[in-house]
Amino acid sequence: MTRLFSIFFVAILCISSVYADRMGFGSQYGSLSIDYPEGFKLVDQNAEGTSFHIQSSGTPVQAIVRIYDKGRYKTAHDALSMSLKAMKLTGDCEDVKWRNQNACIATFTGKLLGSSVAGFGVAASIPDNGTIVILDWCEQNQAQVYTPFMTSLLDSLNIDEGSYWEAGIITQYLYPKTEELLPISLDINGTKVNSLLRANDTEAADYLIEREYSVLCMYANTTMWKEAWQRYYRMIFRDSYNRLQRVSFDIYNELAPQSKDDTDLAQKLLNWTQGFSYEREKNISDFASLPAILTGSGSDCDSRSMLLAVLLTSMGQDAIMLVSNVYSHAMVAITSDHQGHSFKYNNKEYLMGETTVPGLTWGKISSNQNDQKKWIEVMFP
Repeated sequence: MTRLFSIFFVAILCISSVYADRMGFGSQYGSLSIDYPEGFKLVDQNAEGTSFHIQSSGTPVQAIVRIYDKGRYKTAHDALSMSLKAMKLTGDCEDVKWRNQNACIATFTGKLLGSSVAGFGVAASIPDNGTIVILDWCEQNQAQVYTPFMTSLLDSLNIDEGSYWEAGIITQYLYPKTEELLPISLDINGTKVNSLLRANDTEAADYLIEREYSVLCMYANTTMWKEAWQRYYRMIFRDSYNRLQRVSFDIYNELAPQSKDDTDLAQKLLNWTQGFSYEREKNISDFASLPAILTGSGSDCDSRSMLLAVLLTSMGQDAIMLVSNVYSHAMVAITSDHQGHSFKYNNKEYLMGETTVPGLTWGKISSNQNDQKKWIEVMFP
């Protein structure tokens, strides 16, 4: 079976907007949501508000989302296989463990709306609250081109709050958490920090980055480029957070006792990233995955800024990322009561952090990059 997937079904009682294109499912379903690619529109829904048909305005991809009440199906496998059967689609279903819940993925082909289609499906148990099934597809002769788009959609499913901080169902299936660990040693301002990554973290992170970059490129000449850019970094943040959680814990344990406050701790990390070798990645996205940086790969401004945003967020600090197509640059920012140059987002003042110029402290940036209107904020959960 092809180990790549996309969406078809989404079930929603109400649609709320956390981000520009995040579907929420109503308070009774907790944190259940989909951070789907930009530009989807609602085509149809059932009277009960538990089945939705959505269609991309910029690609030939369509999707259906459905939520089934608790007890309707014994397993996610049953829900997905029966959905395919009901729609007379041919596909293979494979079980996967995700978020400590039973889940299932599938590839399928068949006829929908008079066309020969190919697509992907997922089903997952909603903790204590039923099952969600998502199927997405496009015409069969276009499936190879839009596989990244479809799998990205499925991978953005969140079944609980913890989903926002861990790899999505597709990435988890392709790169299961391995017991094999990779020791790493970091020198942060003269302090040695020993930690561990999973052996396949770099490969998994690289996969997600390249897939999401191919999705981002689909919006290059559209009015949705800004929102697509923000989602690109959100997806990387989500995938990276859990991969670096142990590293963040070990760094904090070593550096926090030496630090006056959170901003002093953040300064030690900022100084550390300012000393990285500046290298352009040889991959298509030109973005170094965070596990790769920690194992010695080069980096540039956006990967360094993402690294600090992940580590500082994991340490309990309020961190965001800023990107600018005008300045061709990226920075990280934190809330702090220290003095310095700041921008205001969501009624909070954020101190800027320049990761590429050695010696700069939080709140100091180049004077020719201080126009807030030319920066795009990337907020994280």
